[in-house]
Amino acid sequence: MRPRGSAAGGPSSAGARPRPGAAARELEASAGRYAGRYGVVVFDPESGSGVSLGGGEAFTAASVGKLPTLISLYRAAARGELSLDEKISLLPGDYQSYGTGVLHNFAPGTEMTLRECAYFLVNKSDNTAWAMLDRRLGVENIQAEMREIGARGTDYDMGVTTPEDVFLMLQKISDPAFTDGELSGEMISAMTDTAFEDRIPAPLPPDVRVAHKIGSYEDSYGDAGIVFYKDRDGTERRYFIVVLSGGTGEGSARAAMQEISRVAYEALAVPRRGAPEKKPEA
Repeated sequence: MRPRGSAAGGPSSAGARPRPGAAARELEASAGRYAGRYGVVVFDPESGSGVSLGGGEAFTAASVGKLPTLISLYRAAARGELSLDEKISLLPGDYQSYGTGVLHNFAPGTEMTLRECAYFLVNKSDNTAWAMLDRRLGVENIQAEMREIGARGTDYDMGVTTPEDVFLMLQKISDPAFTDGELSGEMISAMTDTAFEDRIPAPLPPDVRVAHKIGSYEDSYGDAGIVFYKDRDGTERRYFIVVLSGGTGEGSARAAMQEISRVAYEALAVPRRGAPEKKPEA
C-alpha cells in the first residue's frame, strides 16, 4: 500500500532570456551539496526552456502524492460526474491519526463539501481528507486518471512518482483547458499560502506567489509548485519547479530545496524583473 503520510513555448519578450545551461549547472551543484538523492525539474513555459535532473527517476511521493487526488476530483467536476458542492461525511474508517492535518480532531459524522475536503487535502496536507476523497473517487479511478494524462511513472497505490510526472500534474492543474478557468483557479488558490511554506517559497521575495504541495515520509521529502511573479512591466509570469528527494533527513532536504528554489528564481525571474532598486543612503 502507498504511504499515507517538455512542452513548447514562445521566446521571452520582457527582459533578459532565462539561462537554462547556467541554471542546470547551478541546480546540479546545489543538489550535490546535500546528502541524499535528488530529482529536479524546472520549466519556463514562455521560453520553452527547462532543466530536468533525474526527472525520470522514481521517488517516494509522500504527500506530493495528494496531487493526483486533487486532479482527479476537479477533472470529474469538469466532466459533470460530480459536484464540488456535494457533501461528504467523515466516517470512522477515514481517520488518520498520524501525519499532517486537522480533520482527525473532528467528530465522526462531520459533513463538508468535496470542495472543502479538497482544500484540507492540499492546503493542510490532511491525511484524513485524503482517505475521504480516496473513498469517494476510488483509488483505481485516480490511477486511471494518471494514465490518462500521461503520468506513466506514477503508481498511485504504491506512492511512487517521478519529478517529470509531478511537473505534468502541475501543468494540468494550471491549464484552464484541462478543467476550466474557475476550477483551475480554485486548485491554485488552495495550494497557495499553505500550512507548509518552509521549502520552495521560503527564499523568495514576499510579493512572489507559490502554489505548491509538499511531501514528507520517512527519508523522503519533496515540494512541487508553480511560482508566479511580475516582471518589470507588471505582467504576471510563472515557472514550474519540482524537487523530490530520498535517503536524506528533513533539515538537509529543506535546505537543499530552499537553495534549488533560489537558484531557479535567480535564473528565471530576476532577469525579467530587473535588479532590485537600491535603498537611498541615509
